[in-house]
Amino acid sequence: MLLGALGALSACSGESRTDLAEKATAGIEKEHLSADTAGGAAKEEIYGGGVRGLNYSSDAIYSFSVTGPRGMNGGGANMGPAYKEGPGEAGEKCCIGIPKFWKPNTQLKIKWERDRKPFDYKDRSGLAVLTATVTVPEYGPDTYGFWAIFLPGDRVKVMVMDGNANGHNSVRTKPTEDDPFVVQGVRDEALTQQALKRFQ
Repeated sequence: MLLGALGALSACSGESRTDLAEKATAGIEKEHLSADTAGGAAKEEIYGGGVRGLNYSSDAIYSFSVTGPRGMNGGGANMGPAYKEGPGEAGEKCCIGIPKFWKPNTQLKIKWERDRKPFDYKDRSGLAVLTATVTVPEYGPDTYGFWAIFLPGDRVKVMVMDGNANGHNSVRTKPTEDDPFVVQGVRDEALTQQALKRFQ
């Protein structure tokens, strides 16, 4: 299921950035957003990309969202716990801004709601809202959307899929234990209490 989806996935349009650029030269308009740079004089190309997720944990992920600079704001759909065959998967949601050029130390804040007991409708003690600051790994010129990958122990990694051009952006394999872009989530008690009110 996952591998079948990868071939068709791209930034909202179903095509890579290179494909869109080639169409633009043929007179077909390329979809993108413009954002002011820090100086305010120049414009930066920011493409609209889809948001997807993978869940390698035994928790249910009810929702997740990211906020950050350069138009990188968006959210993803819910996903079930991992299967024996592989991770749970969230369908694509549109959209998040993906800058044309990666910049070092681009950091986003990610927030997600997980449930350790998703099938126990009487016990909500497994529900929590977590937050973390994540760094976006370097990505290449051909991008295929934004991904959030959830791991056991309330850990998470984000990436812009680019065919794994730089060795840190593969959604085909589970991140390793020593992956430098995997970070630990922290429980936000105030947001957790707000979430619990839905079930009272």
